Amino acid sequence: MTTVVVPQVGELLSALRPGSRAIVRVTERNADGVMVVDAATLGRARSIPRSVLRPFSLLYRGRPPKSGYVPLSESDFVHRLLDAAFCEALGTDDPGAVVYVRAHPDWASGGVARLAYEDQEIVKVCVTALERAGYGAEPARERVSGFGSALRFRRKDRQPLCPALEKPPRNLDGWEPWSCDLDRDHEEPHHNLVMRYHWTDDTGPDLCGAWVPRMPGRGMGSCTLPAGHPPAQRHRDE
Repeated sequence: MTTVVVPQVGELLSALRPGSRAIVRVTERNADGVMVVDAATLGRARSIPRSVLRPFSLLYRGRPPKSGYVPLSESDFVHRLLDAAFCEALGTDDPGAVVYVRAHPDWASGGVARLAYEDQEIVKVCVTALERAGYGAEPARERVSGFGSALRFRRKDRQPLCPALEKPPRNLDGWEPWSCDLDRDHEEPHHNLVMRYHWTDDTGPDLCGAWVPRMPGRGMGSCTLPAGHPPAQRHRDE
């Protein structure tokens, strides 16, 4: 017997019915199943019974089910959403328009979408699609090297916060970026301790511990020089 895990509020589900492109977002859990809305518009509230919720692993069986709903990642949903936005803006499908989307499973943290286009009107269409789906979105030029553009997105009520994301690894496979949850322009280190920056124990009496901003050739971190080092010695994180 397959055990079904009822999705959490905010998670996404994709319909398995052949020909259906329905994607919904969970808004409430109850004893009978979940309440959902269309993920792309946040409209059409309805209920889905527990009996039609399927684990993702069923898709890899010899005869996958043709009804019900399975979990869908934030990255996959945003990729599909932006593909549809590009198709609307260009009047044709362009499989290479969305270079990649990396997002944390929690849509409050969101992520980043790298686009192959710089045209501001096309980018505006993508921002509108994200906003309709309940995200806040803004340009992220620091995520672009060369041609193209990037959008930093997260759940709309979290957009006013600091837009910093976890430092990406060289290999983006499986990267689920955490975001900072402090106010914008904060002076302290970024909030989320899961962010992969270099840290030292700044409570130790033998280390300076002052915050070191990112600079050429160095990542963010805290100063590892001895406590009370001369001011002429610049703080450093390694």
